[in-house]
Amino acid sequence: MTTPSPEIPAAVQERSRRTLKRIYEAGTLLLELHGPSALTVANVAAEAGVSTGSVYRRFGSKEQLLAVIQYEFVEDFKAELARRLADERLVSAASVSEVVDIAVRGFVETFQARQTLLRVLILVSTENQAALELGSQGARECGAMFREVLLRVADQVKRPDPEAAIDHAYRSMYSMCAFRAMFGENLESGMPAPWPVMIDEMAVAICAYLTAER
Repeated sequence: MTTPSPEIPAAVQERSRRTLKRIYEAGTLLLELHGPSALTVANVAAEAGVSTGSVYRRFGSKEQLLAVIQYEFVEDFKAELARRLADERLVSAASVSEVVDIAVRGFVETFQARQTLLRVLILVSTENQAALELGSQGARECGAMFREVLLRVADQVKRPDPEAAIDHAYRSMYSMCAFRAMFGENLESGMPAPWPVMIDEMAVAICAYLTAER
């Protein structure tokens, strides 16, 4: 299932398209730098250098602008993840460990690169049902991409239900990334664990889980 796009008025003239882009980029920047409370029509208009009327005409409300920002973020995230998962090493990868490393690294590095805005959107989704549904749908679509890669080596997975096991692995990885984006690298432990270390350890843990015969 593909995430439906929010409806916004079509920008026909080049000037209108530029204004639309400025408003969108201004809203994204405000969210990323200052959080949800900064996303007001007045703030967006000031940042974009347009009137508040321009914001209302093109997006209708700050809620609609937020929906567009989140939608575009999800689409960009999926596109980057797809590029990372299309790693040329998959052509020759034959073992669970090789495929898991590519899939985990692809997802976590995508998450890490976008963690600042992701944190804000996760916060928004705790109070905004529409944002929660849009974010959840995007996460499910990313999960489907992750599972598709790992199913290449499903015959090497020792769990009773390989597809369900791969799904559990994705849930664990996603939860770790979301927690880290929200609270930083070392909230749960005093031992340093930067993202590259967590990627390596998560790949090892998922591989061990999928190949465990218990």
